[in-house]
Amino acid sequence: MGIVEVMIGIVIGMIVVLAIYNIFAVAEGYKRTTVGAADAQTTGLFAQFTLAREIDNAGNGLSGDGAGLATCVNGDPNWKVPPGFFATAGTRAIRPLPAIIKDGGSATQSDSLIVTYSSAPRVVAQMLIVDKAMAATTDPIYVQSPNGFKANDLVIANDMAGNCEITTATSVTPGDSVGNVTSGIVAIAHAATTNLYPPGGTTNGPSVLNLGQDPKVAGATPTGLARRTYFDIDANNQLRTTDLFAGTAATPIAQNVVLLKAQYGVDCLSNGVITWTSATNNDACGDGILFRPDDFAPVAPGASAWTSQSLARVHLIRIAVVVRSDEKDFSNPPDPKLQGQTAWLFDCSTHNAACQGRMQIDNTVLIDSYRHRIYETIVPMRNAIFNNGT
Repeated sequence: MGIVEVMIGIVIGMIVVLAIYNIFAVAEGYKRTTVGAADAQTTGLFAQFTLAREIDNAGNGLSGDGAGLATCVNGDPNWKVPPGFFATAGTRAIRPLPAIIKDGGSATQSDSLIVTYSSAPRVVAQMLIVDKAMAATTDPIYVQSPNGFKANDLVIANDMAGNCEITTATSVTPGDSVGNVTSGIVAIAHAATTNLYPPGGTTNGPSVLNLGQDPKVAGATPTGLARRTYFDIDANNQLRTTDLFAGTAATPIAQNVVLLKAQYGVDCLSNGVITWTSATNNDACGDGILFRPDDFAPVAPGASAWTSQSLARVHLIRIAVVVRSDEKDFSNPPDPKLQGQTAWLFDCSTHNAACQGRMQIDNTVLIDSYRHRIYETIVPMRNAIFNNGT
């Protein structure tokens, strides 16, 4: 065999290697496209499940004390809200809002929402404060509930005069103000409050509500934690949760989530007919009620306009989650179906402008050459306060 034959053999071998690598590259590209679409589907289902589960739990433990919490007016710095969630700055009063949506501003900007509920395992209703009223903000709270409260529980104390504050129980000991340990009354020692119960106390039915373990306490376990969770999408297309009670940093739970939209299902006439509306400055029921965060503002003690006219009408929340694949589609030339993509969210079977709340998204969300999945679901507000209101 001469050098010519050897060179011909090398050339043939190189051609074979190039062919094999080309086949491998094509196969790998198709595999990544398939896996990417499957990953997007898994991510979308997980994101939808997580949001639906939390919204479904919204209001647990709050709705039972809805009428009492509706009297809260003075702000409490421990009732955390994310920066910029409300249009007006300042500390917010404690409100019995199961889930509240902040509109992103357009169909292509993600919404965010706050979900609040109690996970207290021992007592799930407010307890009246008994024995003598507090004479100072550091005095213990007396309730007739021997097993309802434990140290490190996060509680809301309400004097029914506009003052409501979240505080942490530091200890729970048997005995009333005169030392009687057989009365079933316990003394809840707590972190000092600010505005609650000025000297002289109050006698118009004050109460205390257990929310569960304080997440800020070292060693607190997930079971029974008080829940106030903020969901949003960051600049890196990550669905995040922020524990507002614990005050921790945002935690990503799903990636490649390019859009989150949410809407209220409102029964304007209490006749079972639902009107869908986003959390914008609108007037869905034609009576001036605006379903936006700042609409649920504090009112005077005893007033309940926002409760009976706004929150009572919210029967459902629907969400749409848009996710995309990790990598671009392998098609060469690019698949024309993946260029200039558009889609409708919250569409109905008639596919026309009469569909309430439907919105169109374009390729500012549905990026060219990426595959996307859209997941929608409707969650009943089973725990909404005064759900049968007018």
